[in-house]
Amino acid sequence: MNKLMLLNSKLPNMISFKKNYYHFLKSVGVWVNGKFSWLNSKNWDLSPRQERGSALSIIVAFHKEWKIQITILQEWKKDENSMVYTFITKNQSSENMDIKFVVHQQRMINTEKNIAFVSPSKQAIIHYGERDLTLFAANFFQEKESQLSVGKKEQIWSEKEGKLALSPLCQEGHESMVVTRLQLAPWQETYGRMWEITGESQEEVFFKHDKQIRSDQLRQVTKQIL
Repeated sequence: MNKLMLLNSKLPNMISFKKNYYHFLKSVGVWVNGKFSWLNSKNWDLSPRQERGSALSIIVAFHKEWKIQITILQEWKKDENSMVYTFITKNQSSENMDIKFVVHQQRMINTEKNIAFVSPSKQAIIHYGERDLTLFAANFFQEKESQLSVGKKEQIWSEKEGKLALSPLCQEGHESMVVTRLQLAPWQETYGRMWEITGESQEEVFFKHDKQIRSDQLRQVTKQIL
């Protein structure tokens, strides 16, 4: 049976994640043939469970009609002040699947002085706040580059077309989205990563971003964990 599993951690942010998993699930979705579904919708087979002793938080979700399984691993790297997500998307049907993996990010901050823009050279979204800045990026293995956009979800995302509007700059930069096209053969799975890095300078977050890009051990490490 495919379930949603929350594996508890002793880290404070993991406890917070457990309490707010519903909010997290409504920020991740899948688009297939003109239809779209957030992971918190009733179309996904979700069954919360808590276990202690894990260093990661893990979610497994299964779409009952599309036969798509998504495994999400969340890790808080305290020494780097960053959150890293690993996504494993698997086609559990006997047909080829052409899907779009969608992530919506909304920064929960109370300030008007916040600007967001897309960096083409880094393929990343940068949020500038009053005291720090945050970088948000994705890297799906053996796939084309993700589409990035900043602005209110209702203004930049088309559920009907499965596309983001061209919006590389927003002066009310509290929201951003990443859309990645995934083409999967029957029973094929693909790996991807997303990370959110906070720092005090552009040089700092770019250095950590480049380090994530160079990471090439994801598949081996993920299989060991699962």
